[in-house]
Amino acid sequence: MDTTSSVLQIVAHPDDDLYFMNPATFQAMKAGVRTTTVYLTSGDAQGENPRPWSTEPVVADREAYGKARQNGLKAAYAAMVLGDRTAPWTSGTWQTADGGLAEVYSLAAAPWVTLFFLNIRQHGTPEGPARSLHVLWRAEAERVPTLVPRGGLVGEVHWYTRPGLVATLVNLMEIVRPTVIRTMDPDPDRLVHDEKFPQRHDHGDLSDHCDHTATALFSWTAISQYRGPAEGRHFAVEAFRGYYNERWPHNLSPQAVSLKEFFLNIYGAADGYDCGDPAGSGDYAVGLNSRGPGWVQSTTPRYPATGDRLLKDARGRLTAFAVIDQQAAVWVQAQPGGGQWRGPFLLGGAPLAPGLAVSLTPDGRWQVFAERLSHLAHDDGHGREIVVLEQSAPDGPFGEWGTLGNPSAGDPRRDRHLGAPVVTRDGRGRLHLFVRNAGLGVHSRVQEADGSWGEWLDLRGFDVQEGLSALTARDGSVELFASSREGVFHWSQDTIDSLPSRAPRFKLSVPSGPPAALVQPGGRVLVVFRKPGDGRLMLAEEDTPGGRWAKPAEPIGGRGGFGPVAAVASTSPETGTLLVTRSDPGGLAYRFHPDDSPWQELSTAELGGTVVGTPAAAFDSAGRAVVTALGNDGRLHVTTQHAAGRGGFGPWTAIG
Repeated sequence: MDTTSSVLQIVAHPDDDLYFMNPATFQAMKAGVRTTTVYLTSGDAQGENPRPWSTEPVVADREAYGKARQNGLKAAYAAMVLGDRTAPWTSGTWQTADGGLAEVYSLAAAPWVTLFFLNIRQHGTPEGPARSLHVLWRAEAERVPTLVPRGGLVGEVHWYTRPGLVATLVNLMEIVRPTVIRTMDPDPDRLVHDEKFPQRHDHGDLSDHCDHTATALFSWTAISQYRGPAEGRHFAVEAFRGYYNERWPHNLSPQAVSLKEFFLNIYGAADGYDCGDPAGSGDYAVGLNSRGPGWVQSTTPRYPATGDRLLKDARGRLTAFAVIDQQAAVWVQAQPGGGQWRGPFLLGGAPLAPGLAVSLTPDGRWQVFAERLSHLAHDDGHGREIVVLEQSAPDGPFGEWGTLGNPSAGDPRRDRHLGAPVVTRDGRGRLHLFVRNAGLGVHSRVQEADGSWGEWLDLRGFDVQEGLSALTARDGSVELFASSREGVFHWSQDTIDSLPSRAPRFKLSVPSGPPAALVQPGGRVLVVFRKPGDGRLMLAEEDTPGGRWAKPAEPIGGRGGFGPVAAVASTSPETGTLLVTRSDPGGLAYRFHPDDSPWQELSTAELGGTVVGTPAAAFDSAGRAVVTALGNDGRLHVTTQHAAGRGGFGPWTAIG
């Protein structure tokens, strides 16, 4: 068992973790990471759980359905951890901050795996308001009731208030002391429903179930009150999209999808397995039908970090940036090219979303950009903003966080639908900041060389996925790449003083995630992204620097996985460009380009079976490639090449 890591997952319904967070859940538990999952609702829905083999009329029984879903989850977790769905569990109750009792189950042979069931009724009482968790968040009800599962451990109904539920989650965090907290998406995209994308499982014009969103908002409220795992340790937060997955190209490989489906089939007792409980052995509607809605085929992090977060400072020391404890944090090499690091140094700014963008000013000062969840509203008046932090001098202290606002400011219904920032600096020293906006297009702000900021500018675009990639070409002009349902879009400047505009005829093949774009040692721009349906990589590049893109994107393989790609160019044409990605087994796969050698794997066993967020890569002052990643222990881990070139990497070192 990994005693340095503790993962807490907070979801709305029994199966949200299996659909939307796996394979990360499975990979961490397989590595022995302490894992606690809390389910806010019982998932009782309408109480109908038809047995596929039965021709009898379906009788609604919410109490039995809630218990059947618990039984299915325990079987799925036992199979993930021990390979035995029948493995026994120890059971008990836990008194919540509101005075009620939650049901608690721990695997007898792996007691570091625990499930908490708060059992809030999914739709309230039959005569009460619908979507109880949703109306509780929106303060449309003062309290909501729990379900008493048939044959469960708790025999009485309890009522949760809004403050009581938040306090319950905070208390749970203080007990579990997580180093990683996984939540659902607090700000799902707004969608236009039409013939191509009909209204299905979404809530209103949001791309998710309202319980998922309310759970995420309750979770982030509680996280803001969490004091951390103590003993000098830190925590990271990951958010995962929900029903969004059915609307975009699928990003997992057949092998990864089959693994998720396998555990969902166990959860749904698809093979007719009978656990002996008359309430039911699982959620039978899921069994053998988990692929139907289109959710299992993707795992999609919210706030993907796509900008550079590992860069050299003015003295040539590599400096890493990430979000821990909901604050920006920095780690720095003690000496250029050395193996010793210092940090983390916390820079404040909370509550920040996980993605950061970083730039070094021409005079050697760091600028850090992030999205802040500045106000979690019970109505539509949410506040989200882009914030910036600057050093006062090279190697000097950082000042106060400032705000750059939001391109949707003044429209509270759209304010929350903001993407993480990316930045690049043009040949005249001006900084260009880009964000995906609420309309699924792109906005930009420019900071002049004298430090003044211009207004938000609408660069248009449509159907843009979150996760942009910006670069400065060899001639000093700025370029931007973004993924859409139709292909990879490209914005560029006609002159260095003009506004970037999208090339309407530029469409690389359809991607299944954010692109990574950079300038290679020879000056040509390269773009790499994941291919739909297998998670492997596609690569395209200019014919000549600043020239045409005559050749279509070509597959370069990989080992599947999900999330953005880290890409960094060496100054040496012989070394070329390093690509690093999350892989299906949970490790990090890497390869140099151009090179026909096979992909290599960096094991993440020491990091807790997988990484948190996106890895970062750079070349140090000695010309060696360096890869950094956050582990499940909430610490930054660093691995460095043995020598410059295209050779292998040394062991991981945990910093802080």
